Amino acid sequence: MLNYQIYQSQLKDSPSFGKYYARIVSQGTLHIPELAEHMASHNTPLAPGYLEAVLKEAVKCIKELALDGKRIILDDLASFGLSVKHKMGAATADEFSVAKNVESVVLQSMGVGEFSKSMLTQSAKLKESNSYVSPRTASSSTEEETPVDPSGGGSSETPDDGGEMGE
Repeated sequence: MLNYQIYQSQLKDSPSFGKYYARIVSQGTLHIPELAEHMASHNTPLAPGYLEAVLKEAVKCIKELALDGKRIILDDLASFGLSVKHKMGAATADEFSVAKNVESVVLQSMGVGEFSKSMLTQSAKLKESNSYVSPRTASSSTEEETPVDPSGGGSSETPDDGGEMGE
């Protein structure tokens, strides 16, 4: 079950400004040691310390390969790769320069395979979080809801959900 909270978009130069959206409420954070402990609890013969070492090496290798221009896919979970964050566009190709037009390079990840957007849209169950005071005027529903995505894509006016990954 995924809990969500309602928030009002504050993106002033966007068609989403002032509209209400949902964001997932995190139920905790796990780092590599906690993930290794969790993995070891699944009846594996591998010790948490060994799993932790493997996970740390995987993170190191993913960073190394991404910086070498490779895209890394963890099957049925996520695809990792680097992307350019621009300061501004150049009027012509001859006027383009990294110093003037590129702000930074950023790591991007995207759900793939059995963890893709279409699978999550069909399977995720959402419930409004009791820990958030909703801006609703009437009492909110406590029933589970599954998102509906008839087009197979997202709304072009939906802003970034401002979740923990972006903060």
